[in-house]
Amino acid sequence: MRPLAALAGLALLVAAGPARAEKLVLALSSQQIAIASNYAGSDVTLFGAVRPDGETEALQRGYDLVVTVRGPATTLEVREKERTAGLWVNRERRRFPRTPSYLATLSTRPLDDMLSPEIREGQRLGLKAAAAPRGEDLGRPEFSEALIRLQTGRGLWREEPKGVVFLDPTLFRTTFHLPPNVPFGAFEADVRLFAAGVPIARETITFRVVKSGFEDRVAALAENWRLAYGVATALLALAFGWTASVAFRRD
Repeated sequence: MRPLAALAGLALLVAAGPARAEKLVLALSSQQIAIASNYAGSDVTLFGAVRPDGETEALQRGYDLVVTVRGPATTLEVREKERTAGLWVNRERRRFPRTPSYLATLSTRPLDDMLSPEIREGQRLGLKAAAAPRGEDLGRPEFSEALIRLQTGRGLWREEPKGVVFLDPTLFRTTFHLPPNVPFGAFEADVRLFAAGVPIARETITFRVVKSGFEDRVAALAENWRLAYGVATALLALAFGWTASVAFRRD
């Protein structure tokens, strides 16, 4: 019922008041994703509407959308391995600071068909833009390719060229998946509207991924009572060790 309620509320927002300019109105099926020990992944639906002014109404059929969902920024590292004397050893490594820990790019059609290379590069859209070579790596794109391959394999990065669907000329919807290993923190859904390949509107909406249940209580205890948590953990480890030694002791 949550997606239906979000869509109904969105329709009311669009109907209320005159549209003076081309704008985007957004709503999420959930503003907070709670993760417990049995979390196996979830889907979040984003609904949106385009509010065109009278002069741009003729462009409705030419609308394109790109939705970029980003998780908390972090530093990712890629290591190059080489086989030496029959063993795989680490050689060079590259760090990618301020990179989205989670990234999903969804669009109404493939980005290459929708946008020129200049606009796509300027807007920094897609996985390639997020992993673009920097500094000394400008001549070595293999590190960027490896980063995309690793993050995609973990289910944390994805690109869906037909992941956004128009329900009518102005209402649209997209659904993105959050895997079991999704990071905690603040997420942002960045929605950009294009007409004939030209950006004409942009809007963002945020949500959070948080811990719940026993994991949340343990995390709060570790944060607020660090000394007590450390002592309790050490005592618990000793108790388990003593119990195991008694249970498996040989007479």
